Amino acid sequence: MTMTLKPPQETFVHTATELTDLWADLMGAGGFSLRSLWMIFIRADGQMAPVGSPIDDIPPEPDEFILRNFRHVIGELADEGEVSAAFLLARPGPSQVLVGDRHWASALTQALGPRLSPWPVHLATAGRVRVIAPDDLVAA
Repeated sequence: MTMTLKPPQETFVHTATELTDLWADLMGAGGFSLRSLWMIFIRADGQMAPVGSPIDDIPPEPDEFILRNFRHVIGELADEGEVSAAFLLARPGPSQVLVGDRHWASALTQALGPRLSPWPVHLATAGRVRVIAPDDLVAA
């Protein structure tokens, strides 16, 4: 899947609702054949960087190597300037939050912390984008 973005000067995210709307626009209504983890960067003023990076075919449970790399890359970018990361899990299957989804969201939240990733992790399935809510993480 290729992510088509508006010019960066036109894409701003200030709230979790705006982020949900942005993910829904980017993912479209189609389904997914692979489990993917998408990442975007958001500057302190809310402007989104014009790059979206997917990691395709991620495992059903969190991968420490992936988490460590995210922490390293995002930490360096955050140190260079005010930037944070937002994540979306995309997968085939039912729209409800599954155990593996909760584990990924919890692992990303814990590994990166609020400075590097203050945004809620989102889940995209066929025709639906939703926040993996804090209540969902408690069950992880």
